[in-house]
Amino acid sequence: MSIGGLVVTHGSLGESLVAEATRLVGEHESFTWMATAGISAEEIRRKLRTRVGSDPWIIFVDSPGTGPAVCAQDVIGEGQAVVTGVNLAMLLSFLIHRDRYDSVEELARRMVRDGSRALEVLWSRDPPHPRD
Repeated sequence: MSIGGLVVTHGSLGESLVAEATRLVGEHESFTWMATAGISAEEIRRKLRTRVGSDPWIIFVDSPGTGPAVCAQDVIGEGQAVVTGVNLAMLLSFLIHRDRYDSVEELARRMVRDGSRALEVLWSRDPPHPRD
């Protein structure tokens, strides 16, 4: 059984990330999104419990300490994880590698590493111009 992935974010960020990830690597079962705008914390928890149950899932959230992150951490159990700071590289890693890992913990560590590697500061390729 594949590890499920649920992207839970404020607004439509999750929808956009899931759409782009599936556009790049194809549709996958048990990979979806949920927006939390205008939903109470209790309703978020109820929807999360219904969606993930007790199966192996990773819930991706946009920021630590926010409503989605707190609610997700409240509902997860054994064999489930919440990963904060979701980005496209992390989701691509999840989709590419999830069938290779039996452990949510190992897959989560791999995705966090891959997602972190996508973070860089890029500077202009042009040399600095002298002031006139």
